[in-house]
Amino acid sequence: METRIPSTSAHGLHEILVQVWESGAQNFRSGWAKALGAEWGSSEFARRHAEVTGLLAETIRQLHALPEVQRERYSRYFPQWWTAVVQPDVSWADMGRPARVLVTQETLDHLASAADLLRSVLGGTSSAPAGSHLDGLRESCESWLELLTQTPDEELAPVVRDEIAAQIRHLLWLIDHAALFGTARISREATSVIGSIAQASTGLTGQDLQTGGKWRRGFVAFVAASALLATGATQLQTAIEAGSGVVKEITQVVESATGATE
Repeated sequence: METRIPSTSAHGLHEILVQVWESGAQNFRSGWAKALGAEWGSSEFARRHAEVTGLLAETIRQLHALPEVQRERYSRYFPQWWTAVVQPDVSWADMGRPARVLVTQETLDHLASAADLLRSVLGGTSSAPAGSHLDGLRESCESWLELLTQTPDEELAPVVRDEIAAQIRHLLWLIDHAALFGTARISREATSVIGSIAQASTGLTGQDLQTGGKWRRGFVAFVAASALLATGATQLQTAIEAGSGVVKEITQVVESATGATE
């Protein structure tokens, strides 16, 4: 059976809360550990639960962008969704509170409704990707990690290079856990990586022309892979052309600022 990958952050949050709810665990702690597939108290559990709070934050942000009537309708449930995620007033180890009482069916239903609405409004964007094939983006991430290790210190400050590498490794981690956190979280992080690479490009000294050329080609590939995930496979050519246009504009800005030449 093929694993269903959530397409929006709201769908991802809903699926995780359902897994905790249906875990059969005798307390919240065990229910969350089972749903997230990580040992309670471990650094991996902390990392995964932090991503869940990120899904909630992004869901709230996206709902705030809806028309006023819809925004007010769903904002009533923000406190309930937040409480389900963090449970601030109870002990997660309390054996008298089975995971089943983490959240109500009504709260889950409203979250699912919000998720479906966001998918219909934002479909084909980084917030609700139409694509699901991650191989191209993974390959581009791995290529960038290699490219960053090859970038000389005198060409780009090591602290900037290492920060981008850490961000790309996090993106790869999200790709590895796509079934848990969904494609929207991946696509949004890829968009952030694009911005980081573009900004770092302005810091290239331009002394190594080969490095500059590799960065430009790598940027084209990454933008295309990211756009392909967001828009879907049927728009491959459009994604590539859009990516090339963005790269051309950024390249002109970088060359104007640094005086670099081909």
